Amino acid sequence: MLVIAACLLGCGPSLPASTPHPLLAKVPTPTEQPSLEGDLVKFPKPGQVTVIDFWSTVCEPCVKMMPAIEALHREHKSDGLVVVGVSIDDNPGLVEERLKKLGVTYTNVLDDGASSVRGAYQVDNLPTTFIFDKKGALRVVTKGGGEDEVSKIRDAVEFLLSE
Repeated sequence: MLVIAACLLGCGPSLPASTPHPLLAKVPTPTEQPSLEGDLVKFPKPGQVTVIDFWSTVCEPCVKMMPAIEALHREHKSDGLVVVGVSIDDNPGLVEERLKKLGVTYTNVLDDGASSVRGAYQVDNLPTTFIFDKKGALRVVTKGGGEDEVSKIRDAVEFLLSE
């Protein structure tokens, strides 16, 4: 009976543990950047769960996990998920070529050093992925592109979409 009562209070899905980061639980001012298509993109998007993935065309772990992020985007965009890729490359043509080759359809912006997105998010290595709740608070940060990080991103998105 005690186990059942404990499960009622704490069993079930929960938010995965985050990599420590100074911006956790904070609500940053949304950033506006032009997408590769030229549209102005505001992120994190208020009222929606937002994933921001920092990557580079020369970062193998970044590229390796992008198909999983694309699958998550396709699966949950109608549920209110917004995914924004932030490439740190300075060659838009190369970025567009890589995205096309991978079949990535979620929005991407460039942060080639002229912009301050990477600095504002205190990104120190790639890939780094930020997951924001519907209120715009940073809830989970992952670093690295392994299966554990991909699983953590999926679990966090599904949990936050259900909140």
